[in-house]
Amino acid sequence: MSSALALDAQYAVRPTRSRPSVAYDVLAPVYDLITGDYTYAAWVRELVALAGAHGLSGRRTLDAACGDGNATVPLLELGHDVSGCDLSAAMVAAARARTGGRARIVQADLLTMPLLGRFDLVTCFGDVPNHLGSLEEVRTALTGLRRNLRHGGMLLFDVNLLAAYRDVPDVTVRDDDRIVTWWGSRAQIREPGGSGEVVIDVFQRGDDRLWHRSTCRQPHRHHPLPGVLDAVSAAGLEILEVRGHVPGAGLQPEADESLHPKAVVLARRPAPSPKTTRRAR
Repeated sequence: MSSALALDAQYAVRPTRSRPSVAYDVLAPVYDLITGDYTYAAWVRELVALAGAHGLSGRRTLDAACGDGNATVPLLELGHDVSGCDLSAAMVAAARARTGGRARIVQADLLTMPLLGRFDLVTCFGDVPNHLGSLEEVRTALTGLRRNLRHGGMLLFDVNLLAAYRDVPDVTVRDDDRIVTWWGSRAQIREPGGSGEVVIDVFQRGDDRLWHRSTCRQPHRHHPLPGVLDAVSAAGLEILEVRGHVPGAGLQPEADESLHPKAVVLARRPAPSPKTTRRAR
């Protein structure tokens, strides 16, 4: 049994069906409406500062699963040379428009991650592990991100903890031409390793002035934090720090599944051992 499959057995996390590749294509035209109150700039500054405190050097950065560029833009504003990638073609188009040519944005799936470069920093925000169906998939995604780091480069990612799924509200947001209904209560998870599904209805007023509806479904799975950290190590990364995060309160000294909605993980691709280096020569 592989190490990542053993993790699934240990934490009783069974793979789910494949995630729908078109979900974020549906959300792309309304993503700014859904995330309009998110403080991405402050969030990115805080996390990059955490990496800096651990000796991050260089500003060549890959923003993986970049969505419409909501974290890519703050990285650019911090002076980073940024590339981005996302599974959704519509999100890639939105990120290209948002960044105005200042970042290279390509379409890529984290589960079949290509080599896009050797970066000083890779970021992967937006609870991406919770959209993956198993710890095997989490390990696969992290391995692909590790390959895109130079030796000594760092990875920053966040993952939802059980507290995030304890009480998920239903929310409706709208402007003059768009209405989004977010059925979050369907994603409530009570037990470690459980799963749920957010159903999102998008209504847009077309050129014909009629309302058009589209629906997407987002599977969510809670992966117990010890299993996620074991997947980080199995992917060949060295864990530097794990912090809890509470909206409005920032990073916490430790991550607690019952108290903190998110954990932030900072990891590093270690330098090759002298023995490995000699073999490579």
